[in-house]
Amino acid sequence: MPNTYGRFFNFNSTHSLNSSRSGFPHFNFMTNRLLALIAVSFLLATTSCVPTKKMIYLQAEEGQNTETFKYDRQEYKLQVNDILDVKISSLNPDVNAIFNASSMATMQVAQATAQKGGDLYYMTGYSISDEGEIDIPFVGKVNVLGKSLGEAYTAIDGKVGGLFNNYHLQVKLGGIRFSAIGEFNGPGKQVVMQNQATIFEAIALSGDLNQVARRDEIKLIRQYPDGTKIHTINLLDQSIIGSPFYFIQPNDVLYAEPLPQKSWGVGITGAQTLSTIVSTLSTSLALTLSIISLTR
Repeated sequence: MPNTYGRFFNFNSTHSLNSSRSGFPHFNFMTNRLLALIAVSFLLATTSCVPTKKMIYLQAEEGQNTETFKYDRQEYKLQVNDILDVKISSLNPDVNAIFNASSMATMQVAQATAQKGGDLYYMTGYSISDEGEIDIPFVGKVNVLGKSLGEAYTAIDGKVGGLFNNYHLQVKLGGIRFSAIGEFNGPGKQVVMQNQATIFEAIALSGDLNQVARRDEIKLIRQYPDGTKIHTINLLDQSIIGSPFYFIQPNDVLYAEPLPQKSWGVGITGAQTLSTIVSTLSTSLALTLSIISLTR
């Protein structure tokens, strides 16, 4: 009996020891994985949110005082597909009858188009053709390509002056058309019904940039008489006000690239990131506890 009892005791002790040795390494492995996940989650929490410094427009350098910026406004030269708004009026009823008769029907169609969100000046204005000309009824074709608005006025006035006396001539851009693509809240093609507009007015018209937009590297695609150029501008720096890109020009394209945080998928704001991390940790902890309970 003593020998039998001793053999039975030794068998159970060995079995219990082996069971403990087989369970603890697996427990330690799962614990290490959980700790690693917590560390990674903490790292994501501190790096995934978009810092406020990357979202505030017109920041001044440290120690820099508020200053008055001088505009670097460049005179715009008319290009193909630009639209000019040309109006001719006179005290002479015969002159008014000529131009009013030709524009009355067009104006009615234009008003209906504008009410549906269309481009008013596309219907009432004069588009510059590939040959650089606009065709004004009863006046004829006038070449305005590469001219400033003042130079275009002079060219048109020379044509009208040869036909009529005592008239009033008005020449202006038929709105400023631009496109906003990328990380805008309201991307698309827009028309500003003004003689000039700043880049911030264009951004406002496009619904502002969203939280993941790279505000320090906005691409401005601008047309020139000799071709198209791409400029990179920093909206976080207040010196943009004194740059030649502060005012947009007809046919400009604004492209906002996304920040890396958009592709990480863990949230943009602190609340979004915290929610994602808590959800991930809860799932991982539940899975870890389930595995540990099965290995005991």
